[in-house]
Amino acid sequence: MSKINRPKQPEVLRAKILKATQHVLLSEGLAALTQEKVLAQLDISKGGLQHHFRTKQDLLDALFDHVYEGFEELYNDALAQEPAGPARHIRAYVIAASRSGDEEKLWGQTLVLLAVSNANYQARWQHSLEQISQADSLDPGKQLACRLFADGLWYSLVIGPHHHMDHVHDALDEILSLTE
Repeated sequence: MSKINRPKQPEVLRAKILKATQHVLLSEGLAALTQEKVLAQLDISKGGLQHHFRTKQDLLDALFDHVYEGFEELYNDALAQEPAGPARHIRAYVIAASRSGDEEKLWGQTLVLLAVSNANYQARWQHSLEQISQADSLDPGKQLACRLFADGLWYSLVIGPHHHMDHVHDALDEILSLTE
């Protein structure tokens, strides 16, 4: 029997492992997540998995990093398009939170499940929100209204109930008008 030579692409394999971890997490829950269940989604050995992620916690940390970085990218893209002003950062946060594609929905669901289960993840998220808040000079009440709107919209897009996107865009325009 001949040995199959697969090209080594560690980043591609890590991404597949994280996708499988996310699938198990979202379909079965955090308590049911095991390396064995992740392996059942993949065509690799346990040693191959543990070469990249020694423990379940390593998997969870890397998955959180992945989805957190995905949201940060959305935020940074929105920030790059915002003109300078007293509400630039909160506007970018609201816009990033309003993204409703399939990938963003999965990121959101994953962030929620992981953040409620781990104080370190919560602290990282809170630190980001504090930095956004401190970067602007918008009236604190208006800034909080924008952030709470963004958080509520984000949860609605991630968990439901789903709203007609025209209504979402109208609400988005209304809340962003507070920043002008």
